[in-house]
Amino acid sequence: MGSNLSFPEVEIPPDRTYIVTGGNSGIGYYTAKEIARMGGHVIIACRNMSKAETAIQQMQEEYEKEFKEKQAKLQETERTEPKKLNVEKMELDLASFEKTMKFIEEFKARNCPLHCLICNAGILVKSKEMTEDGYEMSLQANYLSHLLIILHFLPILQKSGDDCRIVQTSSLSYRFGKLDMNNINYEQSFGTTSAYSNSKLYQIISMYWLTRHVKDKSVTTTSVHPGFVKTQMTQTNTFGRVFSAFTRNGYAGATTTIKAAIDPSYKGETGVYFSNCKIEPTTSYPKNVERQDELMTYSFQVLDKYLPHDIKQYIDM
Repeated sequence: MGSNLSFPEVEIPPDRTYIVTGGNSGIGYYTAKEIARMGGHVIIACRNMSKAETAIQQMQEEYEKEFKEKQAKLQETERTEPKKLNVEKMELDLASFEKTMKFIEEFKARNCPLHCLICNAGILVKSKEMTEDGYEMSLQANYLSHLLIILHFLPILQKSGDDCRIVQTSSLSYRFGKLDMNNINYEQSFGTTSAYSNSKLYQIISMYWLTRHVKDKSVTTTSVHPGFVKTQMTQTNTFGRVFSAFTRNGYAGATTTIKAAIDPSYKGETGVYFSNCKIEPTTSYPKNVERQDELMTYSFQVLDKYLPHDIKQYIDM
């Protein structure tokens, strides 16, 4: 894993709740498993409930196996029994605003606190595909729907404690992205790599905008580059194969996300970008205020009918 890819072992209170989108596979799977192992209450938000249930069972089995291997090295009087990981599933389809809203409303109906929202799910499409809402698939699933969740859950995060966080899984590929307002929905041209890179760029741009405009600064917003991780997504396209020699496994890829989500030393750190388990500067491109305002004006127009009615109470618009 490398000495620079690590997160602190902390004891997470069982009432501290984490949502991990796309928590049934890849980076999200290991993020959810490790946070639950440390004691946290984890909700994996996924499109396929059958795969989510299988993932939860696998997490428990892997945890118990690893636990017993560690216990075998202890004296018999020091040994304990493994716990049941507190992981549950909720249905979320980011390719549909209505289905994303269904997830949002179902979580709100729980009247449950939320301490960390990890926007991890992401797709890289092989060809141009439009959602039922009329937006390019990676634009909506990677960026717009996650932004919608953030905007609805901000008040819950703000009420849940003094160390609540939003962590977005971005990518170093944001450096290859560009905000072209004349082609943001790929009306003129489309490229697999550019669409993915753009969606990751938009996440970082929105992070900087939210840092400036959210009224209550108690909730931190960060972005994470997990490294080039070997997942089903990255192995089925040219972009992933180009970087195959540099790929990490899912666990190594999750370390930076986990660190940003749970490390006590990063309490209060907001508007920052993590790579290799440490804060690194982004390029100046997403920091441009006019560019931020352009993207967010467009985003709010797209999401208008789904926005919280009281959004102006907690965001300067």
